[in-house]
Amino acid sequence: RGAALCGAAPRRNSRSRGGAAARLTGGAMAALLIFAYVLFIAFFVVGVCWLWPDFVDCSDPPRIRVALFVIFGLSLAAELAVCFAGVVKPWTVIVILVCDCWGMLDAFLRFPIVHDLDSLFSLKQVVLVTAKLAGYALGFKNVAKYVGWFILLVLCFVFLVPILWVTALPIGDTSSYHQAHDAVDMDIVVRIWRIITIPADRHAAALRCKVGIKRVVVAVAQMCPCLRSPVIRWDPSLA
Repeated sequence: RGAALCGAAPRRNSRSRGGAAARLTGGAMAALLIFAYVLFIAFFVVGVCWLWPDFVDCSDPPRIRVALFVIFGLSLAAELAVCFAGVVKPWTVIVILVCDCWGMLDAFLRFPIVHDLDSLFSLKQVVLVTAKLAGYALGFKNVAKYVGWFILLVLCFVFLVPILWVTALPIGDTSSYHQAHDAVDMDIVVRIWRIITIPADRHAAALRCKVGIKRVVVAVAQMCPCLRSPVIRWDPSLA
């Protein structure tokens, strides 16, 4: 009997240590989640509500479009990283790529064109945002256990980029509706089909890509003066 009691004591101690470790891990995860929400709120208040509107007010549409493309690339890269980390089911990658490329990428290509709320373009954006939300809800692993992380992921990857796009549009500024711009009001699927099948459209798309790359290079050189010399050597016309 004494031997049995001695054997039971280590088992009780191991169980108590395991429970303490689980509580410690749960507490650390809760603290990390709270810290992540604080970071998101700070980023939203400072970045989205303050710095982004100031940038939009003092920039022309092509520069804003470049910034939107950069945001799109960073957001898509972060989403793919989340998918490859195993946070969501593998098929969610297809939903993300379709909704992002046919939705926000198409919207950024048409910026600064403003569409009516009852247009097919607006309906498409609403449907794609809803589909992406449903994809995350169905593809997120163990939503009930990690509901806090799920909500944070939805806020970052489903609603944040559309909010940035809507706040950048010249909504209500009727004088800007008729200003000249280089945006083409055409669905991205139709545009890709025309680029593949029509040589003139393919040549025009190549020119637009070249101009866009030059604008990005110039912007990077302006932010980093040390890159000015290599940029000029690469393309003397940018001097």
